[in-house]
Amino acid sequence: MPSKKIIVEWSESASLDLKSIILHIATSSPKNAKDSLARIKKECQVLEKFPDLGKIPAELEYLQINGFRELVVSPWRIFYRKEENRVKVLAVVDSRRDLDDALWTRMMFPIV
Repeated sequence: MPSKKIIVEWSESASLDLKSIILHIATSSPKNAKDSLARIKKECQVLEKFPDLGKIPAELEYLQINGFRELVVSPWRIFYRKEENRVKVLAVVDSRRDLDDALWTRMMFPIV
């Protein structure tokens, strides 16, 4: 029996993360922005076939926070959760940024 098709779905906050990253890159190089967007989207589409590809983030594992994985598309960390028939992308964070700070900012200034 064939397995159900997995879809990659972007949360509103992850979409805004990505938009912010691409707009920032575009200020200095529209071509690099376009290339970065294509690379991130392409790597995330791989999750349709291999949803367990990413690793469990060490910071979350240490805190015993389960159910999240990350895919690294350098220099970004793409956090996602695998659900029944979908992969939900939750955040895109610059790997040079402290994850605790990024998560704290997200908690203090949530998207309404």
